[in-house]
Amino acid sequence: MAKTKEKFYKWDKQPRMPVPTPPAESCDCQFHIYDDPAKFPPRQNPPYAAIESATFGEAQKMHQAIGFARGVIVHSAIYGSDHRLLLHALEGLKDPNRYRGIGIVDDRVSDKELERLQAAGVRGARFNFVRFLALDQREAEVRRSMARLRELGWHARLHVRGDDLLDNSDLLRSIRDVPMVIEHCGHVGFEGGMDRPVIRWVLDMLKQENWWMMVSNGNRDSRMEIGWDDAVPYGKAFIEAAPDRTIWGTDWPHPQWSKRMMNDAEEVELLYRYVDGDATLVRKILVDNPARLYGFDQ
Repeated sequence: MAKTKEKFYKWDKQPRMPVPTPPAESCDCQFHIYDDPAKFPPRQNPPYAAIESATFGEAQKMHQAIGFARGVIVHSAIYGSDHRLLLHALEGLKDPNRYRGIGIVDDRVSDKELERLQAAGVRGARFNFVRFLALDQREAEVRRSMARLRELGWHARLHVRGDDLLDNSDLLRSIRDVPMVIEHCGHVGFEGGMDRPVIRWVLDMLKQENWWMMVSNGNRDSRMEIGWDDAVPYGKAFIEAAPDRTIWGTDWPHPQWSKRMMNDAEEVELLYRYVDGDATLVRKILVDNPARLYGFDQ
């Protein structure tokens, strides 16, 4: 993850339309928002600073520019389980069928707050197994939170970094009745080939009907500054394993981005390469699968 004094780049303020244009009702299943720290303060000792000028309004402008009608706000780890910013965004919507949310559920989140989050459009919770984010999620608390998700009909979003999946294999395999979404291709890395234990583990889990994949951030994990050819075989393999349980997200505004900042349209065009331009698969990943997972009206 982050390195001391490493230079990070800001998101591209002039996103363009991808080629070809995404299908109507396309959904960006992961983006983050940040706002005035005086109103929405980060938790103590956050893993990184809030990103300037990355408000919900800015995100909506980005979505309009790249042709996306829907999105899912993923609550940033810098806020912990304080959901004030997420609720402010979702409860202020004029059209509640355009956006959903993902929270962070731990023992500090009350049942009353869960009810409010549900009413606002939250449909899942993110579990940060990435050590860098330092949320210290112990197994017993994770199991309690998963039980609460089950009651709500929510899904779990797994923020992991490659071998985090193997390190938590017994816990993750034991959860069978909550939809489990692996974010960012599991950050498995694109070196070492497809026969690595973590790749085999992911492909095996995607055979289970409650396991999903978000084929995002291939551009972040690629060794390349442009094109990201090394990501393509992995994106293809994960989609082929579960085409009806694959979603995609921009990860805007790309926190702690340390190489050439791309235009968000380039990310969409990388997805097109994963499916060889198959319009039916593109629609599944960008429209049909998110609508089913997040309860958007078709």
